[in-house]
Amino acid sequence: MSILEDVRFGLRTLAKSPGFTAVAITALALGIGVNATVFSLSNAVLFKNLPFANSDHVLYIISTNSTKPRWWNTFSYPDYLDLRAQLKSFDAVGASTQVSANISDHTASPEGYNGARVSANTFSLLGQKPIAGRDFLPSDGEAGAAAVAILSYKVWENRYGKDLSVIGRTVRIDEEPTTIIGVMPARLDFPRETEVWKPLIPKDEYMKRENRRFTLYGHVSNPSILKSASAEVSTVMQGIASANPITSKNIGGRVIDYNDYFAGEGEGELRIVFTAMLGAVGFVLLIACANVANLQLGRAVSRMREISIRVALGAGRWRIIRQLLVESLMLSIAGGLIGWVIGLWGIRTFDNAVIPNGKPPSLDFSMDAHALLYLAAITIGTGLLFGLAPALRLSKLDVNTALKDGGRGSSGGGRGKYLSGLLVVVEMALAVVLLAGAGLMIRSFLNAYRSNIGIRDGNILTMWIQLPNANYLKPDQQLAFFDRLKTRIDALPGVEISTVTSNLPLTGSWDFPYEMEGEPQPDARRRPNVDAVITTPDYFRVMGHRMLAGRDFTAADGLPASLTVLVNRQFAQSVLHDENPLGRRLRVYKKDVAQPWLTIVGVVPNLPYKDQSRAKRDPTIYIPYRLEITSSMSVAARTSVPPSTLKQAFRREVQAIDDNLSVRSLLTMDEQLERRNWPYRVFGSLFAIFAAIALALASVGLYAVIAHSVSQRTQEIGVRMALGATSSNVLRLVFSQGMTQLAIGLVIGLAAARAVTKVLKALLVDVSPSDPLTFALVALVLTLAAAGGCLIPARRAMRVDPIEALRHE
Repeated sequence: MSILEDVRFGLRTLAKSPGFTAVAITALALGIGVNATVFSLSNAVLFKNLPFANSDHVLYIISTNSTKPRWWNTFSYPDYLDLRAQLKSFDAVGASTQVSANISDHTASPEGYNGARVSANTFSLLGQKPIAGRDFLPSDGEAGAAAVAILSYKVWENRYGKDLSVIGRTVRIDEEPTTIIGVMPARLDFPRETEVWKPLIPKDEYMKRENRRFTLYGHVSNPSILKSASAEVSTVMQGIASANPITSKNIGGRVIDYNDYFAGEGEGELRIVFTAMLGAVGFVLLIACANVANLQLGRAVSRMREISIRVALGAGRWRIIRQLLVESLMLSIAGGLIGWVIGLWGIRTFDNAVIPNGKPPSLDFSMDAHALLYLAAITIGTGLLFGLAPALRLSKLDVNTALKDGGRGSSGGGRGKYLSGLLVVVEMALAVVLLAGAGLMIRSFLNAYRSNIGIRDGNILTMWIQLPNANYLKPDQQLAFFDRLKTRIDALPGVEISTVTSNLPLTGSWDFPYEMEGEPQPDARRRPNVDAVITTPDYFRVMGHRMLAGRDFTAADGLPASLTVLVNRQFAQSVLHDENPLGRRLRVYKKDVAQPWLTIVGVVPNLPYKDQSRAKRDPTIYIPYRLEITSSMSVAARTSVPPSTLKQAFRREVQAIDDNLSVRSLLTMDEQLERRNWPYRVFGSLFAIFAAIALALASVGLYAVIAHSVSQRTQEIGVRMALGATSSNVLRLVFSQGMTQLAIGLVIGLAAARAVTKVLKALLVDVSPSDPLTFALVALVLTLAAAGGCLIPARRAMRVDPIEALRHE
């Protein structure tokens, strides 16, 4: 018989068992579908390169610090010039630094965009040309050159409606008249989520070796030279450090590709979460395979007579194995086709969940050739995996014994039961690991979502403003603007009180070396650092807090006559060891220059700035903004009306002071937190879905095994009942088999889960990777599910009529 005849026979055979066929295809479709989804997502984040041809030839150059093994950062402009001149591995080296890009013209309201100043060779280095207009010329990056800019496709489309006449138009970008000279292709946002590019023009402030603010990248003719290129960068940086021992001590460099730069190397959170998801869906697929293999083993009993007759008529062992594997592959291909549809739906759903939270244009989740090859590989692989054991078992039948049994399944029963039980144990163990990981992620999400970050109720509206240097370079200009804005915001109907601050909760903080007066001072390079927030009076009133000790800032704080500082409770506890902090003095250092002594006048509650975990509130100081103003500040206001109703009013007040200024991140505090927490919500939901599928498959697998066992032991159960066994005895008999397999699976699974869940540590909020409550709940849920899987066959066994059972054989 040919393969085609095997397919025809397989179709007829599967059609005769519609229940088995439907369950098997559903299990495989779910397993393959979630794998196709997660691989496509992981492929986009971890493996796909930049969205243009030969993008693997573009490598990032990162600086390192020998005293901080996991630290990497940017370079100074002199570093860039030295590397560009000395590196031989690269055809070209470029540099960029992030800047604001506040566009104002008569087309629409002023709008702020993510901008970058890039070396003039950047786009030619990438091999990319504008779809309209021209690229930067070397002369555009020279001192005194006319201001020009290139727009991203997104800005051109959304702000200018793809109007080609924008090329050559002069607009104001950060208050500077700037000519738009080009538009880049869609999805290009190099070096990272950039919307407006301006040429990098050397400035005096750039020439300081310690001013490290530039991202470097280069083009190589062969991407396989990454290691040798990295070694060359390290050698050049050693020379730079030797020549500049003060500013470049311990600073080195190496080369990484785009994926490591974007997703983080090794322990980057994105890499961890997508790797964990790949592992989770791999477990789902293994559970599905074990499930279908068990169904196949149970079905094999009813096919023993059929196979025996075929062997008696001359069919060889390989012929039997081929027929059975063809049937298995037909099931997996059907599951793969449905799984492909599930994968497309899953990708679209994930994409829709991520887009509102700022998905980078260069990130493409679609199924490419690699994803389709992966889908095909797991489809064929699962067919072979779950089909091989039943095929091998049936191919070893004792023909004489099987024909004498009449296909009732006694032949080879011991080995079959052992293999079936082993598969159930494997399913249970895998389900435990997956449920444990999902439970930790869900608890982490709930902790993050419900975490008391120290803000009282949600009636807070926030916005971020970046003042352009053209009109607001001096501190007194910045102070004057924010003073006027705060006065106008306070006067709005519905506003109770407002504050101006450098950082809102969970948006990061400043960081300064510092020293306490009267304490031994360490070497200058070993001074401790402290988180710092710049703020006006009433910051804590806006956040809904009272002072824990002392007083709040007043309008006079920050002036020469009143140099003060506030500290949080964590600072008082960990730095001052719960001694009375009021009246103590500290000072911070900026670029190794000591600043004036500041007197502690108040202690405030702990608010999170870098980490949402309650266990990780860092020592933080609050500096009056008259002492340390900056051009980039946030405004927050507590309102007596729904805060979203005041958004337009806030925007109007800003533009009443300066009609060329844009407002960015105009969000309620609840919206800020929602954006912050979306990864926990989305990924927590995904893990919950994977766990639910695994739980359902494992429960169905246990049910199928127990139900098959009951059907095979009908006569035995009848004999037991005829000899006086009660319903409770039968119930115990059936449950003992299922619960024994569950117990073994739980022991193995819990031990494996303790090891596997450690990889999630960096993602968890206020929950341990080996949290006993989560593990206990997992064991309870799986036990209840397994009990449900045993209950139906047990009740069926309890209703066995002994007379009918004795006639069963």
